[in-house]
Formats: sequence, structure tokens, C-alpha cells
Amino acid sequence: MAKTKLSLAILFLFLMLLSLDLGSSVTTNVKTWCVAKPSARNDSLIANLDYACSVNPEECTQLKDDHPCFNPDTTIHHASFAMNAYYQGMGSHQWNCDFKDSGLIALTDPSYADCTYSGGDTVLDLSTSGKWCVAKPMTSDDLLQANIDFACNHVDCGLIRYGGGCYYPDTLINHASVIMNLYYQANGREDMSCYFKNTGCIVMKDPSYDECKYKF
Repeated sequence: MAKTKLSLAILFLFLMLLSLDLGSSVTTNVKTWCVAKPSARNDSLIANLDYACSVNPEECTQLKDDHPCFNPDTTIHHASFAMNAYYQGMGSHQWNCDFKDSGLIALTDPSYADCTYSGGDTVLDLSTSGKWCVAKPMTSDDLLQANIDFACNHVDCGLIRYGGGCYYPDTLINHASVIMNLYYQANGREDMSCYFKNTGCIVMKDPSYDECKYKF
């Protein structure tokens, strides 16, 4: 009888400890946005833009000439804006930002100047989420190059050099994002380490692709 009581006490204690451990993972409401992967192919971006704008045509009027979000007139920015409008309109579920693995859920507001990316609250458990740093989709080429030059003074940039695993696609936004993330990870994933003069964006989905593995 005594052994049975002892066993029950041990079981009760184990269940209590387990519940405390599960309780450490607390969900919270945070604002999220959807942006295109820096490595996304141009044809994929165009397909995302066309599809998202067919669902939310009113939101996409902001991308027309003489409207706040027309500039920069780049496919990755226009696609990101439309993808985010779709993501928010569909309820901000993680699967609404997949776009055949060409979308990333961002914890940093991609808005700039008079161009506002709508954002909504999402219930997330950030204690189990990874964090990576990429370039914001509207970042100009000169700022992307400046970010590469700065980060390469602090981390090894072999990944984006010819022959490196992240050389292709050979675009500034892809190369900058890879190196900005290396710098961010090397500096303890502090938010300010992904600031880069307000051109960095913290995302909670691994931007890795093919042979290019983003450090985490």
C-alpha cells in the first residue's frame, strides 16, 4: 500500500513538472507581415503579384503609378506588398504566406515613407520560433551594397562569392540578405543587429533554399 502511494506521489510530481514545462511556452499576440523571399525567382514573384491582386484588387491600387507604394518599381517590392495584403485579408495564418515557399512571415514592419503595409495581430509562440534577418523588399541597390560592404567587414562573405552556396541568384537583395543574417546571428540575434539603417527585416521562417543554408 505504501509503495502504491509513493508511486502515485511520484506520478503526480512528474505531471506537475510537465505542466510547468509546457507552461513556459506562452503564446502571445504579435503583429506580423508577409514579404517575398529574397531568393524568389522573378516569374514566381510575378505569379504571386497577379494572384494576390486578383483577390485584393483594391489594395493593389496602391502599387499604381503616382500612388504611395509604386516606388521602388521593383517586382520583389510590388509582390511583397500584394502578398502581404492577401496574407492580412485571409486572416494572417502562416499558410497564407507560403506562396509555394516563396513567402516569409516578418516580425518587422516593411512599411516605409508613405507606403503602409497593413499589419494584424497573430497568435504565436515566439519561444519556439526561429529568427533570421533579411533585407526589406523596398531597399535600394545602393543601400543593399552598403549593407554587404559593412557586414563583410565583420563576417565571412564566402557564401555569396562565385562558387559559394548562396551566390545564385546573383542579385543584390539575395546576397545582402544572406550576409545581413550572418551578421545578425553573430551578434546574438539582437533586434538592433538587423536594423541596417531601417533596411533589415526580422523573419520567423528559414529563408534557406537549395544549397544555400542561412545560419541560425
